[in-house]
Amino acid sequence: MASKPVRTLITVAMDILVIVAVCVTIGIVVRFFGTLASTTVGASYLRFADVLRLPVGFESIPTPYGGFFDVNAAVTVAIVLLIEWALSVARRRA
Repeated sequence: MASKPVRTLITVAMDILVIVAVCVTIGIVVRFFGTLASTTVGASYLRFADVLRLPVGFESIPTPYGGFFDVNAAVTVAIVLLIEWALSVARRRA
């Protein structure tokens, strides 16, 4: 009985991490296509996605679509999903 609240908290944390990964991935797609990034909605979404992105220190790679591939965001998604996986292992054992 005592482990049920812990499992619930871990599940909530995992759900939040998945939402963060999806939001950062949408930011990668918007930044990848320059025409999306140049719209007002795209620019405002990128401001939101930049808050979630870790400043790892990699430079963005230009794309043939007028945008950039955001390597920092891709690394952020990988790290977030790795943490989410570790939490799933912890939840299984709790």
